[in-house]
Amino acid sequence: MGPGFAQDKLKEFKQLIEAALSFVVLSMPGVGVSYFLKYLTMQKFAYFIHIDLYSLPTLNQHEFYRMFLRDLKGNPDGKSDGQVFIETKEILKKLAAQHEKVVIIFSRFDQLKNDFDANFLSNLQALTTIQTGSPRSAPASTKVAGGAGKIVLIFTSTRPLHEIAPTALTGGNLNFYSEELYFKPYSKDDLKKLLRIEPSRPGLGSSAIEKLLDSSGGHNQLFRILLSSPKQNLLLDRFVKMQMKELIDYLDYHQRKQLQKVALGKSIEEIDDYLLGVGMIKKYQISNIKYQIFTPLLSEYIKTNLPVKLPVKEARLFRLLRAGIGRTVSKDEIFHEVWPNDSDSATDWALDALIYRLRKHPFMQANNYVIESQKKVGYTLVQT
Repeated sequence: MGPGFAQDKLKEFKQLIEAALSFVVLSMPGVGVSYFLKYLTMQKFAYFIHIDLYSLPTLNQHEFYRMFLRDLKGNPDGKSDGQVFIETKEILKKLAAQHEKVVIIFSRFDQLKNDFDANFLSNLQALTTIQTGSPRSAPASTKVAGGAGKIVLIFTSTRPLHEIAPTALTGGNLNFYSEELYFKPYSKDDLKKLLRIEPSRPGLGSSAIEKLLDSSGGHNQLFRILLSSPKQNLLLDRFVKMQMKELIDYLDYHQRKQLQKVALGKSIEEIDDYLLGVGMIKKYQISNIKYQIFTPLLSEYIKTNLPVKLPVKEARLFRLLRAGIGRTVSKDEIFHEVWPNDSDSATDWALDALIYRLRKHPFMQANNYVIESQKKVGYTLVQT
């Protein structure tokens, strides 16, 4: 990635670490925090330990404590959780005596949310108060006067911890885990540098990559999906749609409604702090529009998936065709369903007009529904 990678982000992290502040990194899912953290661990201003909870065989405290000790080169076999934690603290005490700062990164910490409790979070907080002293085992050239504040913890999460584990955050825990740092999407230059790690598929020219960089909005996982997509209309790619759905589904109701308003260009006086913080919405002043969503793809996805109220007859026809999607629905079935108590109005002319209106409806076009005419028989609904 090179020495110039994500310098703005590196500066923010370094300031908090040097101030001995532990903190929670908040980001959108898939934005690419793990790549930055790997880059962070290569820096020389602290001794870094990277614990990735994605590697846990089972998401519980028992396995967490064991993996933590193993990553510190200890052996948890045959030991209780209490013994494992004591040994973990002893190893950290020695490391803190040898280094100016010891930084422990817990990636995907929110994956363990169902096992959070006040005691577990207090145990982790206690690591930052370890008194180092001057262990005889430390080489004279590396001994550092010891005390609290030498160990810094970094947690990553897609939601604030007080939201996902409110009962576990009490007293001193609440204050300790309330220090947050928002991780926004990457700049185009930084995303290009990440491209060196996992090159794009052959045949993509520089202009095509530039367009995909713009479409990604700096979101690394989305950018990777776009690079692999064969579709001209990217929102027809099922993996792109899955990514868009993930970005919507993890938000709360209030945040989803704000995204919807921004996508539709509606005026909003005050944007949710989280949406601005993680960069899902950014300030953008043109006329009376103050904000925009970080990628145009998400705006289009939201607009095309808005609940649509079809007129009564169009809704009846659509429900009937969708229930038998891919098969031909006869005219008699349609007449019976759409005009159940008005057979005099159920004419070929009325049906042709109804089919025409439904075909032209924006909902049908946005979702790639096509109504095929089967001459003198009926109609078939397909989705391209």
